[in-house]
Amino acid sequence: MRILYITDRISARGGADHHLAQVMGDSRARGDLVAVAYGHADEGVSLPQGVQQISVPGLAKAVPSESKLSALADPMAWADVIHLSNVMNPVVIARAVDTRRAVVTVQDHRVFCPAMGKILPDGKRCEQVMGDDVCRACLPDDDYRRKMLALTRERFEAIKGARRIIALSCYMAREMEAAGSPSVLVLPPWFAADQASPVPGSGFLLGGRLVSHKAPEDGWRAWRQSGTEAPLRVAGEGPLQQRLEGTEQLGWLDQATLQDELHRARALLFPARWQEPFGIIGAQALAQGTPVVVARSGGVEEWAIEGCILVPAGDISAMAEAVQRLDRDPEVALALGEAGRSSIAWRFDRTAITAELSTVYILAAQ
Repeated sequence: MRILYITDRISARGGADHHLAQVMGDSRARGDLVAVAYGHADEGVSLPQGVQQISVPGLAKAVPSESKLSALADPMAWADVIHLSNVMNPVVIARAVDTRRAVVTVQDHRVFCPAMGKILPDGKRCEQVMGDDVCRACLPDDDYRRKMLALTRERFEAIKGARRIIALSCYMAREMEAAGSPSVLVLPPWFAADQASPVPGSGFLLGGRLVSHKAPEDGWRAWRQSGTEAPLRVAGEGPLQQRLEGTEQLGWLDQATLQDELHRARALLFPARWQEPFGIIGAQALAQGTPVVVARSGGVEEWAIEGCILVPAGDISAMAEAVQRLDRDPEVALALGEAGRSSIAWRFDRTAITAELSTVYILAAQ
């Protein structure tokens, strides 16, 4: 089978990018011919062996645009299946869907929320479908709100015509269906569980983009408030990086190095305040036998079942108490980590998930 993946970027800086590489690697392992068309590529990012790369600058645009898309025509004609992931240009979505061979993975709120990821200004979850009155609280400027609503609706309407719509979590599927999407298939990432560890890790880890909705400062404040002498390592970058005083800054890590850091940590701190679509790094930590102190939000409860201490989003004191507990009682951390590792091993089994994705491709190609 010939599969064309289309994405706005190729990067190693987020869970969505990691998952796309994972899916492309599985397709190559099955013997499929695989190409990826992208708008932007970070320097030094490597893809699975045998994946043909096609630069299409127009894919980096998040607004309706026909510009710089000419290089997309031949690959789309070549492909038996076109799989879109994180494409925000509605023109591209519509072109792919019009082939009747398109599968779309929704990993981003921007196809059904014109503001900041289904989170209200007071920090509460938005539980309403987008609309002019509903979105006024987050987007008070009338012209800007209507512009963003129109753009979001254009993306959403284009996606609705895909042969199959995929979400990584039940949370995202519910949001899409509530907004009027046809049935959404939930296909999460898969994770290879590491061997059980005989000893707990040391130090704590924050990971990901250091931006406001990910709330890294909440994790940092909790670490400081806990009084622990264990270090806080930060794997990621972003505008809030300089505010995390006293931490060990690791920058962006490749997947192998990130796995090592997750494995050696006493726990991962996952303080996000927005509605996480899935939260891949949290499940990665559990697969390494590392417990997670996690704020309740969006799709994290798909994996935050065993091996986690759940706290309310924004509750720094509760997170600090969890850090104290894990710091002072390594046996509790070890037991939590093993419970999480065992849970991930069967909940996110590669064989079952990839078999279902293969079936999706077969049906889309017919």
